[in-house]
Amino acid sequence: MKILNLIEVYVYEVTKRLPAKTRDDIALELRSTIEDMLPENYSEVDVKDALSKLGNPVLLAASYRDRPMYLIGPNLYDYYILTMKRVIPWAILISIFIHTFVSIASFEGKEAILSVAINTIGILIGNVINVLIQVFFWITIVFAFVERVGITNADLPHNKKCEKWTPEDLKNIEIIPKKKAISKADVVFSFIWTAIWAIAYFNADHLVGIYRSMDGNGLQFVMPIFNQDTLLSYWPIVLIFIGLEIGLIVYKWNAAQWTMKLVIVNAIIHLLSVIAFIVIASNPHLLNDAVIPYTADLFETTSSTIVNFLDWIWRIIVASFVVTTLIEIIDSYRKARIR
Repeated sequence: MKILNLIEVYVYEVTKRLPAKTRDDIALELRSTIEDMLPENYSEVDVKDALSKLGNPVLLAASYRDRPMYLIGPNLYDYYILTMKRVIPWAILISIFIHTFVSIASFEGKEAILSVAINTIGILIGNVINVLIQVFFWITIVFAFVERVGITNADLPHNKKCEKWTPEDLKNIEIIPKKKAISKADVVFSFIWTAIWAIAYFNADHLVGIYRSMDGNGLQFVMPIFNQDTLLSYWPIVLIFIGLEIGLIVYKWNAAQWTMKLVIVNAIIHLLSVIAFIVIASNPHLLNDAVIPYTADLFETTSSTIVNFLDWIWRIIVASFVVTTLIEIIDSYRKARIR
């Protein structure tokens, strides 16, 4: 590791724990402080000696914070935040999975699926908020107790190495530019989106269809848009892509940043999914035969007009899917090139 890079990694380790609005000023101040501590023609040994005097970046960052943390002190604060970041996404995912599974298992077919889906989403939002409150409360209580009984960050198994921090620890740290990083929120959204379209595919004859309000009793499911037998004839391909998507999500979670290898894997999976989507969408038997005459009668027009209209809709959907996929691939490539 180059000398200047060693200094930059130390500054990065300090400032990433500070509020975004103060990072640039403190980074400039810290670089100036380190330079003042170094001789004119300094070597890597001089840099390590200066960084050793400044001490652990975690504790130095705590000294820069504007406000004291009376409930959870600086010795535990970073581990507290790390625990929150690790627990909250999984708590939300498990809550969503359990409630979605229960909703599907308890569905008896008496209500329109769209109405059930809307109600389920509302309940899910309430459950997620409740999970966030519970996780925040109990983790805070535990760390507050740990703080009061005198256990420090160095006493925790995860951070035993922090007890004897040296500048050598900086060599194992990689600075990830903000624009290159893959946020956990993006990964969670990708998982939720994969779950949504997978559920919609296997339940299209009950979920994706024409809904109408009848006799003031809310929306009622009239008929499916797709021919379910034709749709399910592609299930082996769809299962493969579900597995690939989940694998890609796990890969992104572990990588935490865009790399050229990840870009290639992402591009291959998404381009293959575009091809599969076009193949499925081009099947002439995909559309439910009853949709066209029903829609023509509903709008008081001819079946040929409805066919032409649906043909344009399919073209727009396919074109949009292709364009958004290409934009996503190009954007990931651009992020991977950031140094």
